This record gives sequence, structure tokens and C-alpha cells, in this order.
Amino acid sequence: MGQHYKRESIIFCILLLYVSAVFSVVSSAQDATLTIHQLQGEQQTRFNTPVFVAGIWHYLNITTNQDFDDLSLRLYKGILIPTGEKNETNYYEWSYNKNTAVVWSDESGYGIEYIQQDLCQRSNTHYSFCIGLQDYMPNVVDYYENWTIEVSHGGTTIETTRIVVEKPKTGYSLSKPTSIIFHVDPFTIMNATGDNFFKIGNIGNIPMNVDFDTETYSEVEINNMNQRFSPNETITHYVMIHSKSWPPGFKNIQIHLNGSYPQSYFVDTNATVTLYTSFIIDVPLLVIYVGHSNYKIEEIPGTGITFQYVEKLNMFEGETRDITAYISGNGAVTLQIWADEKNLSALHIYDGATETQSPLSFTTSNTSERVIKVSVKALSEGTTGILTYQLTGNGITKTYTTQITIGPPESGSEEESGGPLSIMQLVIIGIVLLVIIYMIVTYLRHRKR
Repeated sequence: MGQHYKRESIIFCILLLYVSAVFSVVSSAQDATLTIHQLQGEQQTRFNTPVFVAGIWHYLNITTNQDFDDLSLRLYKGILIPTGEKNETNYYEWSYNKNTAVVWSDESGYGIEYIQQDLCQRSNTHYSFCIGLQDYMPNVVDYYENWTIEVSHGGTTIETTRIVVEKPKTGYSLSKPTSIIFHVDPFTIMNATGDNFFKIGNIGNIPMNVDFDTETYSEVEINNMNQRFSPNETITHYVMIHSKSWPPGFKNIQIHLNGSYPQSYFVDTNATVTLYTSFIIDVPLLVIYVGHSNYKIEEIPGTGITFQYVEKLNMFEGETRDITAYISGNGAVTLQIWADEKNLSALHIYDGATETQSPLSFTTSNTSERVIKVSVKALSEGTTGILTYQLTGNGITKTYTTQITIGPPESGSEEESGGPLSIMQLVIIGIVLLVIIYMIVTYLRHRKR
């Protein structure tokens, strides 16, 4: 009896191991993997768990180890299928059946098709359902729920995956300076890069479009524009100005970018229709200085006249230098120029290439610059020389000055350093001569011996 019982136990164990092995093979043969992404491949996770955004179309991709002519897909709130009333807040079901008239179908029965049949596709063992959920969630920031995806074939579950379902979230971040500054040469066609940049980030869980009207702002180029920003993506933008032979002065350009969310991503329900509205993103003010490098630009109010001059510079005592100023605009101008004649002397004044005297009278132009050159001489070191311009146009008079810091004579440092060097040279020469004389005397003494 005992041996018979022992024999049956052994046989039972062997059968149990066999059945387990068979079921293990069947189970592994029916294993499936799942991925979730939005229409252009955008994938998100929360707590290392795939995210499905309510109200947004997603591709739910299933890859199996076998070819199946039919699959069932369930999506439900929590970890168990609801036993009570099923509705759009807790349960959805879809199916794929190769042999039916409607291959991809919504089995939920809610009156709205939460599937895009024309976007669903199968390739061998890869099944891609384009599905969505209703945006039923409360209007609470960062609201989410835990749901379950269940894939089955012939009533047998082949894969179960936990996911996070989130409330649709929109919004952008903007990191920018107050302004971006550009320097452009007058009456020159050139490209100028700004001194700063700005950043735009998508802080929502829906892709965001950022568009820039290049026709309206044909002289402005902003990189990484007119593209889609994925959720949680931040992009840096640099600005370039394409100048169009502008006259001297200042140009301010305020640009508004157009932000929006792609309507094709939204499940067509009333809850998400408000997200279709576009919005404005402000770019930093673009400030363009059209003028010569290191020159002060002054636009004389009410005259249309622009004056460019050097504010400060350094000279040596006794140095002579040409200092240039530029005048442009439309109108009659009178310009008086003088130096303080104590620390700085004005030697010559030129209107273009012609030597002239102060005051000068002429008519300015918007298509070219009047070049005024003053030849000056620095008189006294350790002082500040002043060159003064008094400009009158259309009855308005403005005064501007160039301050010149005068240092010691340029040749003085060489002379001072040359004195000690000459003494040193004499000392060295004297030592060398003494050595030579000593050697000669020593040589002669040896010869006499």
C-alpha cells in the first residue's frame, strides 16, 4: 500500500512538472510587449510607468510571439475590471479581427468611436491600435490615475501592463533677457548675430507648435522655429538680423511667436475643444544699433538727423590724431567744432576730403553719411582734453563732447629707459676694455721673460 502510494505520488509529481512545462511553453509563446506613444512618436513616463493622456490619441503597439488573426484590448481603471457600471471614466474595450468586415473596432459601446480605424495597422506580429480616452478628469493640476492594459486572444490574457492616465496639461516656459542687441554697419547689407538668446520649453504633456511669421519679419531669422516641441522639451533660440542697407540710428523690433497645440491629436470631445485656441509667445525686444563700431549714436529728436561721434579716447602728450564724426538724415545742418586749446588743440577740420573751418553748414542725406574729420594735438599730460561739437538742425541745437585722456609723451618712456641703458652700455664697454688691456699687458710681460 505504501509503495503503491509512493509510486502514484512520483507519477503525480512528474505529471505536474510536465503540465507546468507545457503551460510555461504556451505562456511564453503567447507573451506580448506593449509600447505607448502619441501620433508623432512622443513617449512619456511617470514613476517609470508609461503615460496615456486622456483626450489625446495614442498608438498602443502590441508585439506578440505568434501571428493572431484576432486580439482583444481592454483598458480599465485600477487593477481589476470594474464589476459595476462600466463607463468612459473606468473602462474601454477594442478588438482586432482579420476576418470581419470592420477589422479594427471599438467594443466599448459609448456612442463615440474612441478609435481611428484608418490609422490602425498590423505588420506580421505587430498590432498598432490608434485609440483615445475621453477627457473626463477633474480640472486639477497634474491629476492622474492608475489604469491597466490587458491584451487577450481567444479569451486568454497574454499580457497585462500597468499605466498612468493623466489629465491633459498645457503650458510653456520662457527664459529670456529683456532685450537682444545687434550692431549693424550703416548703409551695409550684412548679417548680425544678437548678443543673447532665449529658451522656450513645453511644460505640458501634449506636443506644442511654435510658429514664426518669416514673411512679416523678413529681416529676422530665429533658429529652431516652426516646429513641434515634445512634452518636457526645452529648446534654445538664437536670433540673426539680415540688414538692408539701413541709415544710422536705432531700430526696435518686437516679435510675437504663435503657439498652438495640434488639433489632430485631440479626441473630439467638448472637454478638450478649449485647447485648440492658439496663444502668443513674446520674444525679447530686438534692439538694433545701426552705426559705426565704438561710436555713440545720437538721434536728435524732431530733426531726423543722426550724429555719431567718439565719446572717449586716449592720447599721448604731443600726439596728433584725426578724430572722425558722421552726420546723416534729411535737413539743413550747422556744425561748430572747437577744442579747449588748453589741453587739446584743433589743427585742421575736414568736410570729407576738403579742409574747411568751423562753423560748417550743409544739407544731410538719408542715403549717405557726411564725414567730418578733426585733426587734434594733445598738449598736456595728466589732463583731459575736450573736443566739442555743437550741432543745429531744424531749429534744435545739441552739444556733444569727446573727452581725451592725455598720457605722458610716447617717446618719453623710451628716453627714460634709454638713459640707464646707455650708462650700462658704457660700464660694460669700460669693463671689456679693462679686460682687454689686462690681457695685452700680461701677454707683453710674458714675452719679455
